[in-house]
Amino acid sequence: KDYNYKNEIKLEKQSSLTLLNSALATGGFTLEVSKNYKFTKPLVIYNYFSKNLKESIINSKNSLILNDESKLTLINYIDDDINENFMTNTIDNIIIKKNASLNNIFINNSRCNGYFYRFIKTVLEKGSSCDNYLLSTGLKFNKLDMEIDHNEENSRSSIFSALNLLGLEHQEIKTRINHNAPNCKSYQKIKNVLNDHSKGVYQGKIFVKNIAQKTDAYQLSKALILNDESEFDAKPELEIYADDVKCSHGSTSGSIDFDSLHYLKSRGIPESEALKMLINGFLNEILETLSDKKLKFFLLEKLESQINGD
Repeated sequence: KDYNYKNEIKLEKQSSLTLLNSALATGGFTLEVSKNYKFTKPLVIYNYFSKNLKESIINSKNSLILNDESKLTLINYIDDDINENFMTNTIDNIIIKKNASLNNIFINNSRCNGYFYRFIKTVLEKGSSCDNYLLSTGLKFNKLDMEIDHNEENSRSSIFSALNLLGLEHQEIKTRINHNAPNCKSYQKIKNVLNDHSKGVYQGKIFVKNIAQKTDAYQLSKALILNDESEFDAKPELEIYADDVKCSHGSTSGSIDFDSLHYLKSRGIPESEALKMLINGFLNEILETLSDKKLKFFLLEKLESQINGD
């Protein structure tokens, strides 16, 4: 059907980049999953950036609706054939209706010099769930701005991130989880490994409305800093107006465990390989909750290849 990118997706949140997107958006996709339809295999959105995008800005809007009792695993896959600078500015508007579920996965195939900004707005209805997995290692600049609204009871969301940053790479994750209804759960675990002059940023806010009793919200960020020139900035926030809730947040950062490194080296493993093993063990924890074994194996392989610099 005809799709008006500028008029069909309207956001309450306004920023300089979302306003720019509203003014200049020329493409994107719309997808609506029928009631009770369950995808048996992941759906891949393949984003390929070619050599002719030098100094270009790509603005796009995407719309995704999962109707009652539907299920979808969506893989947002980035691939490129360009070493020049370019920018993407993307808005995703996601509505997950009663008892529907979404696995939303972000990965990329290679390192590139692009600047990526993405705002993801997700609305959850009764009994619905949304699990987000971020494995976007290798982008020169990447900012994911995520806002999730728990608008009806018994909805659940999670955000898992595993980033291995090198060189001058800069990656930001900003989240706001709005608990607007009772008996909802949210879980966030953000993990970064930083080397060279890379920089990781995490700003996460949990908002609990006064009627959102029995909220269960958890937020944790961890960073493994491998170089004195690398940097990790974390700002966890809680804003709670209900009195019967379970909410927690935390943030830790530190260097590699040298005792573990020494142990592996004493078993004949070269230091470079031992370091990669420790990094892999640190990051792959975020995939433990995935129930799809084939998908889990694929993502573990992709994560390992990113750690190895492939």
